[in-house]
Amino acid sequence: MDWLLLIAFLVVLLISSAGGFALYRFVRKIQQEFQRHQPALRISNMSAMNAGEVVTVTPEVENVGGGVAHDCIVQLGGWEGNFAVKSMYPKGPRYQRHSVPIVLGQDAPIRRKLLSRCYLRLAYRDRWKQRYECWYPVAQAKNVNTSLYDIQIDLSHPELTEPHPSFREMWKMLRRTSSND
Repeated sequence: MDWLLLIAFLVVLLISSAGGFALYRFVRKIQQEFQRHQPALRISNMSAMNAGEVVTVTPEVENVGGGVAHDCIVQLGGWEGNFAVKSMYPKGPRYQRHSVPIVLGQDAPIRRKLLSRCYLRLAYRDRWKQRYECWYPVAQAKNVNTSLYDIQIDLSHPELTEPHPSFREMWKMLRRTSSND
């Protein structure tokens, strides 16, 4: 009787292990497919030009992810303008980088006064209207010649705000996408 219980236990253990492994592979496949559809806007290059009292900073924004980014906005704290693009595509036939000229004259708030927290912000949505944001810290340094503040944007330490849907939400979104395509 003891051998029969041991064999039954081993069979149940083997079947549940195989089922667990199949479930793990299914979940991993859905997560990887969902990641392939995600956009990722980043600043790939930055140039700055100083002409007297005017500083022009030009970040190049590109989509390094796998999906299309919609409703893209570039904003800088202390800068009155913003830059918007309807859609940015990943590498492929419709891919392009966008240069965003940010002209900061002597009347720009970021140049006149010290701000407590200042960021360059990239905001966009994916195909399911989920919101993504990428924040680049901006440092201000007092220019002794002009008494205005110059800015430095740290591209190496962005803060990312991304949605983290559950497996069920990912699966539903992917099913909606495959039925619409």
